[in-house]
Amino acid sequence: MSLILGLDPCGNATVTPPNYLSFFTASSSILITIVASVGNSLVVIAVIWNPYKDLRTPFNYFVVNLSIADLVVGLILGPLSTISHVLEGLDMLKPPFKHAVHIVYFTFCTASLLSLTAMALDRYLAIMHPLSYRTNLSPVRALLISVLLWIVSILLSMIYFIVGYDRFRFIFANTAVAVTIIDLIFTTTKILKHLRHQMQQWDDLLESSGENLIMRKLMMWEKKMTKTLLIVTLLFLTFYLPSCIFIYIIDLCTNCHCVFIHWIRDFQWLLVMTTSAVNPFVYAWRLENFRRVFRGIVTCHTCIRSMSVLNHNHYQPL
Repeated sequence: MSLILGLDPCGNATVTPPNYLSFFTASSSILITIVASVGNSLVVIAVIWNPYKDLRTPFNYFVVNLSIADLVVGLILGPLSTISHVLEGLDMLKPPFKHAVHIVYFTFCTASLLSLTAMALDRYLAIMHPLSYRTNLSPVRALLISVLLWIVSILLSMIYFIVGYDRFRFIFANTAVAVTIIDLIFTTTKILKHLRHQMQQWDDLLESSGENLIMRKLMMWEKKMTKTLLIVTLLFLTFYLPSCIFIYIIDLCTNCHCVFIHWIRDFQWLLVMTTSAVNPFVYAWRLENFRRVFRGIVTCHTCIRSMSVLNHNHYQPL
């Protein structure tokens, strides 16, 4: 029964991780920290700054919520992971610090998963029930839902102190991850099927009035947003499914050598952290409004233009 509940057979073993593995994981954590911090900072700044006034939508607030969770992974969990694995390599890692790293890890992973679920449900409601969506889900309500997701993430992570790391890892894989996978697959499948049907209906219309062209353009935009969510879903599955498989191996393989267990334990850790580094580049690649703001942030054209206007007004003769 202990194995089914998620007891790491090498958790208390005398076989310690190889030093080179700990230092490799620490080095990888540094790289993830840099990429995740830069990419997610751009997303958060883009929506908050929003010079073109077209990014403050309920969906983008959920995107920001995901980016904040991923940003904290870069700014907090990445350095903590680096320090803990360096200490592990030096055989100096103590349980209190290890527990702190674990609780941060699960809190922000849960926030990421809940944000992905909210993004998928947002797209589902926007496309399947557009009238009630526009009436009921305002940016303020999306912001309140985002705050609620963080509260739920913190409360759920407190279970860690009741069941311990190994059991909570097993529970996490079979609840939070499983629910997110089911939600993403269900919503994206239904949305794409509905959009394909709608596009076919618009193609069958012989009338090309201004209203029909506007509706078709809006439908194309929704389709592009949904495909972006689909890419995020595929990336999520690419990183999280192997991670879940590794958790099952760690918890259920009683004959595996502990060095092997330590290897897949660290790879499972890095796979989950890597998701925080790749999501921002999906928006930069797929969505023109994000790309435009990103370019403005990086090159600071808007800042320079604003300064030019201020200088012009300052020196303009009275």
